[in-house]
Amino acid sequence: MIVDKRVSGKTRIMGVLGNPVEHSISPQLHNTLSTRLGIDTVYVPFRVEKADLDNAVKGLKALNVLGFNVTIPYKKDIMKFIDDNTKEALLMGAVNTVKNIDGRLYGYNTDAEGFSRSFKEESGATFKGKNILIIGAGGVSRAIAVKTAIEGAKHISLVNRTISKALDIAGIIENNYETGIRCLDSEDKKYKDAFSEADIVINTTSVGMYPEIEGCPVDKKINFMSHQIIYDVIYNPAKSKLLKKAEKSGCKAMNGLGMLFYQGIYAYEIWTGIKLSEDIIKEIYKSFVNILKN
Repeated sequence: MIVDKRVSGKTRIMGVLGNPVEHSISPQLHNTLSTRLGIDTVYVPFRVEKADLDNAVKGLKALNVLGFNVTIPYKKDIMKFIDDNTKEALLMGAVNTVKNIDGRLYGYNTDAEGFSRSFKEESGATFKGKNILIIGAGGVSRAIAVKTAIEGAKHISLVNRTISKALDIAGIIENNYETGIRCLDSEDKKYKDAFSEADIVINTTSVGMYPEIEGCPVDKKINFMSHQIIYDVIYNPAKSKLLKKAEKSGCKAMNGLGMLFYQGIYAYEIWTGIKLSEDIIKEIYKSFVNILKN
């Protein structure tokens, strides 16, 4: 028998809080990074019920974890259990990365930067002067809306079943940026026109995510335009029903794998204090893409 020495008394724990987390490939990313760099950490998924979120955070702090990610549906709720949230996280209304420094928890948002980098690299486009339609009004939606406004979007249309949530995000944009913004629900007659007028459509909801892969956040009445860029933050499955529909219409379609990858890279750098080289990032990304393909 070969003794497994990968985990020792000095190993630091990292992980991800969410529900569900079974689909997550963040453990493969972070554990691969640590193995490649020779860092003594282990990253594990933690499925947590909403009623247990406070106790889960206290438990992770008590266990002296190095840090953890936060995923759907807790990116907003987690903020009240964190000791200090960065200004950017407060503006975006969501935390997806938490670092434990001497027993004090610090909240960050790396989703927006991860999204921006992956979008620009994969599409070859920017947000400046563009009409953008965002589906959903949760933590990811707010972060992306703020980021696209920061980077010069001309107009944003927010589509959500609960208009009040979309209005909260709209208020942030109106009070801080010159980007125009409006809120619609999926039954609004203006929704169809807003979709057609959009240069970029971004789905920030979990509709269509594994295991409910037949779901689609856009109904049959909506027409895609061939010049549009459709971005789905979902990465499992690799091609959601939304992206399949977009590709059939000739659109450029992208999933959230790049966003997940780059937000993870930024999170790892926050936790470890290590600035990863572009060579290592490219090397890991190639392996990471293969994980999803397989």
